[in-house]
Amino acid sequence: MDSLELTQATNSGDDGETTGGESFAAMGGRFDIMQLLFWGCLLISIAAASVALAWPKASGAPGPILLISMASGGLVFLLWSVRGAGRFLGLFPERGSAARAVQTNIPRFGWIEALDESVLITDQGGAPVAANESYTELSQLALMVGQPDGAAVTVDRLFGANPGLAAPVYRLSKAAKAGQARREVLPPITIGAEQVPAQFEIGVSPLPRQRVLWRIRRIAGQQEATGASDLKSLYVEDAPMGFFAARPDGTITYANSWLREMLGLPESAKNIRIDDIMRPEFVKMLARDRKSGAPGRADIQLRARDGVEVPVQAITTWAGRGSEAAGRTIILANQQVMNGQEERLNFASSSRPPRLDGDPMFDDAPFGAVRLQGDGVDGAIILDANRALMEMTGGEATPGGRFSNLFVAEDGQEALNGSLIDAIDKPVGLKLAGREPRHVNVFVTLDNNGRPSVAYVIDITEQRELELRLAHGEKMQAIGQLAGGVAHDFNNVLQGIILNNEDLMTTHPVGDPSYNNLKSIHEFSIRAKDLVRMLLAYARQQTFKREIFNVTDFLSEFSILLRQILDERVEIDVKHGRDVPHIKADKNQLETAIINLATNARDAMISHNNGGKLTIRTARATGKDAQAKGFGYVEDGDYMLIEMEDTGHGMPREVMDKIFQPFFTTKEAGVGTGLGLATVYGIIKQSGGYICPLSTVGKGTTFQIYLPALKAEDIPAPVEMTQAERQAHRPVDISGRGRILLIEDEDGVRAITATQLRKRGYEVSEACDGEEAMEVLEDNPGAFDLVISDVVMPGMDGPTLIREAKELLGHARVIFISGYAERDLAKQLDDDRAVSFLAKPFTSRQLAERVKMELGNPKAEAA
Repeated sequence: MDSLELTQATNSGDDGETTGGESFAAMGGRFDIMQLLFWGCLLISIAAASVALAWPKASGAPGPILLISMASGGLVFLLWSVRGAGRFLGLFPERGSAARAVQTNIPRFGWIEALDESVLITDQGGAPVAANESYTELSQLALMVGQPDGAAVTVDRLFGANPGLAAPVYRLSKAAKAGQARREVLPPITIGAEQVPAQFEIGVSPLPRQRVLWRIRRIAGQQEATGASDLKSLYVEDAPMGFFAARPDGTITYANSWLREMLGLPESAKNIRIDDIMRPEFVKMLARDRKSGAPGRADIQLRARDGVEVPVQAITTWAGRGSEAAGRTIILANQQVMNGQEERLNFASSSRPPRLDGDPMFDDAPFGAVRLQGDGVDGAIILDANRALMEMTGGEATPGGRFSNLFVAEDGQEALNGSLIDAIDKPVGLKLAGREPRHVNVFVTLDNNGRPSVAYVIDITEQRELELRLAHGEKMQAIGQLAGGVAHDFNNVLQGIILNNEDLMTTHPVGDPSYNNLKSIHEFSIRAKDLVRMLLAYARQQTFKREIFNVTDFLSEFSILLRQILDERVEIDVKHGRDVPHIKADKNQLETAIINLATNARDAMISHNNGGKLTIRTARATGKDAQAKGFGYVEDGDYMLIEMEDTGHGMPREVMDKIFQPFFTTKEAGVGTGLGLATVYGIIKQSGGYICPLSTVGKGTTFQIYLPALKAEDIPAPVEMTQAERQAHRPVDISGRGRILLIEDEDGVRAITATQLRKRGYEVSEACDGEEAMEVLEDNPGAFDLVISDVVMPGMDGPTLIREAKELLGHARVIFISGYAERDLAKQLDDDRAVSFLAKPFTSRQLAERVKMELGNPKAEAA
């Protein structure tokens, strides 16, 4: 076609007009015999009239007739000059004027009608000069209105209604003005009243005398541009996710606007290859399913123009064979990746059988896509929906239904309609209607006429669940901090109650009228102490004394006690695995956790079947084993697994989500505290492990406890303690001698503690905080045998005091007392001084025994 145009342009004169010789030939072809006779007779009459005027005698009687003929000829000549051809030729025409006069009756640029594409000839400024019939029809289709007198319109007006075409049309106009040739493939659009999908290629070429040839060719098939055969692929340009099409040699034939923007590629970028935007190993991953044709998923990294790599997930499908093959790839960002939904790519909806002309980009996309029809999105009708949306809606997204009926109108239909309108060109969160409502983001795009064209529905249910879990975790953390603070303050109150009550019980022994009341106070204080311990366990601030032991031996001994605690209607079966690892944990706390789980299982089995079986298993496990069961939060590593399985009634999902919350219980009012499982959770977490529940309604519940396993080299050799050492370990005489510095910010606790120590023979000096204790030490350096200090105090805390007063303490030993969890206090002191810890609330005997151990056995290690 280019050679044809050059030939036509070379052989043309001004604006493609014919030459003079050709014009005369054409003129001769246009005159007939009657015209020649007319002009011959007129010339003869003029000649005869001239003779009559020159020689009147010679003409005789016919003279007047000849004069009349001459006048008539003059009138004809005058009219010819003013209104006829003379108007164009002039009174004295130049050479070629006759040819140009004849040429006015011949159509200009007649050769453009022979071309099989829409053609427009303009000047360099873009003003139309001529257009063929195909361009006129295209103008009427695109503008949906006829032009007066068949006048042609400019190209920018023809495609100016679509903002996405402004850039390529501008580049073409700029090339035309500069006299340069250029070709552009326009993005897909819809034209006409029927909104027919179409795509065009436009080329500009310069012509002589500052004319420009515009050629507009409609691309025959969408496969040339996007590699897709379904016209739904036209909507991929504005989709809220990435898409590109590529050939087998790696050349990218198309990339939509989302992907171009993410990679920083200009719209005019050409000759881009797949290996330009990703590493070679990722290119191989995209081509691995080329022969099978099945959709393949791969986690890859795209490389932008600035070199930054972005992790995404790619879903690639291949169609065709050999060099004709075409690959189509969907790019999903991390927040859009649907974990564990691979089967959706191969899902065939029973409500709509697969079609031979289907496009996997639309039909098998892992997000909902729907074509709409209507004047407004609130009343739009569904034309077609892909399989993902059919699956999400349970088959409700059928053609002919209202798009708004797919969603839950929680705040009324008007509010829902407003949300759908807000979803135009931006995502809006809604909830799909159905048995299991799903949270989705809805994104609606409009066509050139402002009517809803296509909508994307992206399932964000898992994301919402993660957000709720995060909010729930933050709430639970806040509750834990509150519980820890309350427990600490309550421990001080309990400490005063317990010590004062014990002091009163010594002065009001058995038989005293007040003894029973004092005994009741003691029992209530013990119950309060257990409750505070549960709160601290949930807040992970209870005191731990960890030791290394074998769980098999531990459970073998403990199961005997467990059988006595549980009901006779509950059968206990303990099964030990082989080669189970050692762990480092607090035996007492682990016993508490197992007892709480066992009593819950007992209550569930008795209420369900009036009894049942509790199975306890031990085994070696790994983090991958837990992750395979759905517990992705368990980190990789080796674990000691303790399973407790019951045959109770099980728990539904909504109950399992709340079981570890404090004070949540499914038992009757007044039964239990609701802190059992919360305490278990705190104990296991503080031990560095995980507790994972599995439950099926009607079958039972299993709790899996994963505790970190110790390596063989971390297990110390066993040390046997003689019977004499065991007897000496616990002092019988709890009185003693020595000088003690007691530091406690709670006045009541400090006063009663000092009183109890003085009663047992010790000399006690008191201080209300670290600063006052420093003054006492400065006045009496090296005078104290033992320092008893609270850990948390206003101003200078206990560890800071001991560290600052290192030179003033001499060889004094240290006992820290606190209601918070025991920390590695010795490391904080930067000293070789022996340090022990006594948890609040303690009894007077426990305090006296600890003091006796520290002062009576100077070589004893810290407890």
